[in-house]
Amino acid sequence: MIKRIVMMEGGVETLSYFSHQMAGEFQKLGYAVFFYDLKQEESSAGKLRKFIRPRETVLVTFNFQGLEKEAGVYREGIGYLWDTYHIPCYNIAADHPYFYDDRLKDLPEKYRHISIDRGQKAYFEEFYPEYVSRGFLPLAGTGLRQGEDEAKTGKAGAQGDAEQAAPCYDVILTGNYTKLSFFEPYINWINEEYAAFYRGIIDDLLEHPACTVEEVALAHCEREMGKEPNDQLRIALHKMIFIDLYVRNYWRGKAVRTLVNAGIPVHVVGKGWEELEDVRHPQCLKLHPQTDSVTCLEMLADAKVSLNVMPWFKDGAHDRVFNSILNGAVCVTDPSCYLEEELHEGEGVCYVALQDMDALPEKVKDLLQNDSGRNEIVRRGRAIVEQKHTWAQRAKTLAAWIAEDAAQ
Repeated sequence: MIKRIVMMEGGVETLSYFSHQMAGEFQKLGYAVFFYDLKQEESSAGKLRKFIRPRETVLVTFNFQGLEKEAGVYREGIGYLWDTYHIPCYNIAADHPYFYDDRLKDLPEKYRHISIDRGQKAYFEEFYPEYVSRGFLPLAGTGLRQGEDEAKTGKAGAQGDAEQAAPCYDVILTGNYTKLSFFEPYINWINEEYAAFYRGIIDDLLEHPACTVEEVALAHCEREMGKEPNDQLRIALHKMIFIDLYVRNYWRGKAVRTLVNAGIPVHVVGKGWEELEDVRHPQCLKLHPQTDSVTCLEMLADAKVSLNVMPWFKDGAHDRVFNSILNGAVCVTDPSCYLEEELHEGEGVCYVALQDMDALPEKVKDLLQNDSGRNEIVRRGRAIVEQKHTWAQRAKTLAAWIAEDAAQ
């Protein structure tokens, strides 16, 4: 019977935060949780060995942390500590499998891959059949303040309290930006023929933003080279990850620019926004430095509208959507198949298709001018998200999978 869970901290701050959110629920469910510190491997490794009980312990991690032959858990000639102690490894991949092709090899025997998008799950199962695909588990949200939506519209407490709790930000976007010129060396890294091939894929994606990168890239590959075996295609897709990053930054930049150029102030939290191109009203682009997860949540709690552009998931959800709603901000976002199933228009979200970006300023202005309507949208969405889309809910799902696997 599984009673112990190993998790990772000290790597990417966001992933450590997600892990700690889940750990609290795991502990409520009766598991002992140990955090292995990737910054303090020498001291953590000894504590880890004392914590582990063979056949009673699993690893739950994000993005291959603890599965990259780190010194504390892997020894050349011996292999992973996870194999030595027969530990199942549940890895939540927070990006598409083509980002990880170089890591999806030489993994522990009991590796379990978890996808945050149903399309990514299908891709993984087709291109990496040698590994177990454990399931689809979308990202989730965290709420910091209770009753924030009432406070925002002045319904809670005395008038002075309501004024004090008034939002600081009309529109906020939490996330980094990379200017498009950064990707030029990657487009041109081989020769002119390849550059034209890559630009053809990019142009196709910008014209058809409802398509995934793999759909378009694989179609172009087949047209140019005929049918190729999957092991060759997955290498080719891995070499095109800059295309994914290009198109997501193109649309993220366009969304912010569209609002700013319409005279709507947008607070952007993250790196790179000072390099946003073609900004006609720079005074409306409010720059904030990249920060940690809790500070981002606090800023969302002080916002009316949270702008989101999906990072090219077409059948999953980003934590930014759920975080926004849980902290009292309406999330204006492009849709995904999964999001539209879980949250209908007006249930915490207002959808704007990428190809309809010109409609974005009016939709945002309407939200900003209607406090009671905006508050009602958040209220409806929060009831759903609190019930289904918190990290506690994701921990419960994982715990059920772990118990199910252990019983086999």
